[in-house]
Amino acid sequence: MDGSRISAFPGNPAAPLHAGATPRCYGLQPGTTPLLAELARTLQTAVNTCAGHGAAAAARSALRGYVCDSRLLSAEHKQADPDNYRRHLLYAALDGSLSILALVWLPGQVTPIHGHTAWGALGVYEGHPFCENFDHCRDAHGGTSLRSKMKMCLHPGDLGTVRPGIDDLHRIGNDTRQRAITVHAYGRDLLASPGSLNIWLST
Repeated sequence: MDGSRISAFPGNPAAPLHAGATPRCYGLQPGTTPLLAELARTLQTAVNTCAGHGAAAAARSALRGYVCDSRLLSAEHKQADPDNYRRHLLYAALDGSLSILALVWLPGQVTPIHGHTAWGALGVYEGHPFCENFDHCRDAHGGTSLRSKMKMCLHPGDLGTVRPGIDDLHRIGNDTRQRAITVHAYGRDLLASPGSLNIWLST
């Protein structure tokens, strides 16, 4: 990859799912709130009636109205990690159709550029993270490069979706001085295979 079109802000490796005091299991995870339980039911119903990117759009719509509510996440699922952004698993469907995560970003924490192996939807719960989108280009000699095409400062309540593959290459991070939290829904079993979601591209 030709990194000349990428601004300095390289990103940390993939954050593992945070291991809480109680072993994770399918369904709602320990410490989730009643409102999160309601959101999980709403999201599961939405994705059960859709397929492909339609599921991502349905999940994005389902997140609206929940993602900014202060009652959605418990204190446990707002905990950060000083060394990396933290991924808290909130819900995992037994059939693998849906996983819900809360990601906590301290100042300076950012993902590498990546795509996904499944559809996804996200909403901003707290703070002002950024999302930067990239084009994946191939030249006449078969070489590839990445080019930043848009960097957006997100706000609480903002929503978005991603498609599987490398057509929606992006990175998410926090270049502010305050904590940021995002809530994500993915069409993949992240309890059984927490590292299977991301397609990492080196620059």
